Amino acid sequence: MMSSLRGSSTSVSLRALMLLVAASGCASTRDQRGAYLDVIRADQRPPLVGARAAADSLFGPAEECERGDGIAESRRAELEALVRRFAPTLILPSGDNIGLHGRRAQLLPIHPLLFADTLRLDRVRAAPYQLKDFQDLPFRGLSLDSLAQLVELGLRSQSDPELLEVWYFNFPGTKPREWWKTYAGLRGGPDSAAWSQPTVFAHPFLDERNRVVVQYWYFYPMNDYIADHEGDWEHINVVLGADRSGIEEVHYFFHARSASLPQGNHRPEIADGTHPVVYVGGRAYMILDYPTRLFSHDRNSGSHGNYPYPGEWEAVAGLGHTESVTGSRHDSTRIVPHDRFQVVLTPDPGRIDYRRRPEVLREWAWLLLPVRWGFPSAPSLGSHVIAGDVGNRAPFGPAFNAGWNRAGPGLTYPGYRIRRIPAVRSYVEDLLQPWYYLYAFRHPRYVHDTRGTLDRKDLERLGFVPRSGWAERGVGSTILGVSVGYPQGGFAGPYGSSTGISLWKNFWAKARFGGIEFLGGYQRFPRTEGAGGSLFVYPITANFVLRAPEALFRPYAVAGAGPSGWESRLRIPNSDTQLVSSGWGVGWTGGLGVEYYLRPRVAFDVAVRYFDGPGPSGAGTGGERLHFLTLWAGHYFRF
Repeated sequence: MMSSLRGSSTSVSLRALMLLVAASGCASTRDQRGAYLDVIRADQRPPLVGARAAADSLFGPAEECERGDGIAESRRAELEALVRRFAPTLILPSGDNIGLHGRRAQLLPIHPLLFADTLRLDRVRAAPYQLKDFQDLPFRGLSLDSLAQLVELGLRSQSDPELLEVWYFNFPGTKPREWWKTYAGLRGGPDSAAWSQPTVFAHPFLDERNRVVVQYWYFYPMNDYIADHEGDWEHINVVLGADRSGIEEVHYFFHARSASLPQGNHRPEIADGTHPVVYVGGRAYMILDYPTRLFSHDRNSGSHGNYPYPGEWEAVAGLGHTESVTGSRHDSTRIVPHDRFQVVLTPDPGRIDYRRRPEVLREWAWLLLPVRWGFPSAPSLGSHVIAGDVGNRAPFGPAFNAGWNRAGPGLTYPGYRIRRIPAVRSYVEDLLQPWYYLYAFRHPRYVHDTRGTLDRKDLERLGFVPRSGWAERGVGSTILGVSVGYPQGGFAGPYGSSTGISLWKNFWAKARFGGIEFLGGYQRFPRTEGAGGSLFVYPITANFVLRAPEALFRPYAVAGAGPSGWESRLRIPNSDTQLVSSGWGVGWTGGLGVEYYLRPRVAFDVAVRYFDGPGPSGAGTGGERLHFLTLWAGHYFRF
C-alpha cells in the first residue's frame, strides 16, 4: 500500500486523495522507475524565482486583480496587446518532425497542460538512498482544494528527514523513437487541434534600468538530441525601448549560453517591424551523429535552443559540439509566424493569490509547482559517455529557471560573443579536420569570441579556453595526418625518404604537461641500395617545450633526449629471407613547430624535428649515428 506524503500538515489532508489513486500507483508503467536516482539527488531543486520590486508599476496593484493572477484589470488589455505586438516568429529545425497521413507534422511548442495529465510523485528514502514507493495523481482532475494543498506543500523549503520526494510529469515512452510514436498519435487523435496549436507564454518584467523586458517561453513535449530528455522549456527576451514602441535588444538563450543583440555588427532579425525572427536548433554535428541516427534511431535534430541566425554554432551543444541551425530553405512547414501563436500573458508566480481566488489554480498551478517536466533523467548518447548531467534531465518549469525575471547574459547563461568566421578560412579549417569531412563546407560558422572579455585565468576557470602555462595538458598525434622523414649524412646514402600517412609507415604521438613533453613513435625508411629492405627507428624522448603566448597561431620549440631504438631488415639477394638486427641507445631531438587553433581546444600542428640516434653498424651507414629530419603534420588536443 502506498503511504501518504510527509513533511507538512497539508499532507495529512491529502491522505484521502492519495488513497483514491493508490491503486493506479502500485504498478509502474516504466521499468526501474527510480533508476534516475543514480545521477540525480532527490533533495535538490531550484528555488522559485520571486517577483521584481517594480512589479506593481507594470502589473498594477494586486488588489485590483479579479482573476487572482496578480494582474490588475486596468492593465490587462494593455499588457496583452503589448506581448502580442512583439511576439517572435520561429523557424523550426529540419528533421524535428514525424510523418502523419502523408505529410510532415512538425514538433510544435504547445500549452503545457496538454502534457500535464498525470503528476507522478516518487518517494525516496534518504538512508539507504533508494526509491520507497510512488503515487500517480490525475493532475487535470484534482479538486481546487487538492491543487491548493499540492502548491502549499511544493513551495515549502523544509524537507522530511527520512523521506524525499521527486515530482514530475511524464510523457509516454522511454526513448525518442517511442516519444515520436506517442506524438504522432496525439497529433492525429481527438485532441489534434490542441496539439497543433503553437503556444507561447509571454511574461513581462521591468529590468534594473526600468525597461520592459518580455520573456517568451516555449514548451516542447520532448528533446530528440544528443542529450535526449522529455519536456523542454526554452525562451528569449525582447527588451523594449523607453517608449515601449520598438525593440532595443533581443536576448537569445541556447543550452547554457546566451547572446544579446545588437552586438558589434550583428543585429537581430526583425519581421514586420516588431517581431524578432528566431532560428530554433538544431543538429549536433559530430563523429557519432550518423551512428546514433542509424543504430539508436534518434533524430539528433531538435535541441530547441533559440539562435539569432542560421549557421554552424561552435561549442554550444552537448559535450561542447557544434550545433547546426537551419534556415527555412523555402520550407513553409517549418515557419511559425507570430500571428499563428496563441500568446498567453503570464503573471509572476509570487503575485498569484490562490488563497483568495483558488480557481486561478486551474490555469496556473503548473507554474507554481516544483515539478520536472518529464521523466527526471532519460538515457541518451551523452549520458552513456558521462555519468552526470549532460543535458538529458527533464527541466523544471520556467519560474524555477535561472533565466526567469532576468536579462541575459546572467546566472547559468554566460554571454556568447559572436564572431563570424570568413568563408575561405572556414573551408580551409574543415579540410584540416578529417573527422569533420561528413559536415565540411557548411557556412556561415560562428564562434565564441573570448578576446578582451575576461582575464585569461578567468576564462580558463570558466572552461571557455583550455588551461595554459604549467597547467596545460594535451595530446598530439599524426594518426589523422602525415609524417615525412628525410635521412641526413651517411644515413641518406643507402636509405631514401619516408612518407607515412596515418598508421602507414609511421606513428607519432606526444603528451604535454605544462613545459614538459613526452614524444614517441616510429618511422620506416626504405633501403635504396642492394636487394632492398627497410630501417625502423623509434625514439622516445622527454623534452622541454618553450611556447609562445596563447594566440590563433602559437609557435613552440622543443629539445630533449631519451632512449632510441632501431631495427634493420636487409633482404638477401635471390632469397625470400631477411637479415634482421636491432638495438637501443640514447638519442636526442630538437625542433620547431606552430599550432594553428581550429577550435579553442583543437590545433593543427606542424613541426620540423631533428633526431640524432643510434643505428646499425652493418647496414651500410658506416657505423655512424642516424641523423634525420621529420616533418610532422597532425593535430594537438588540449584538455
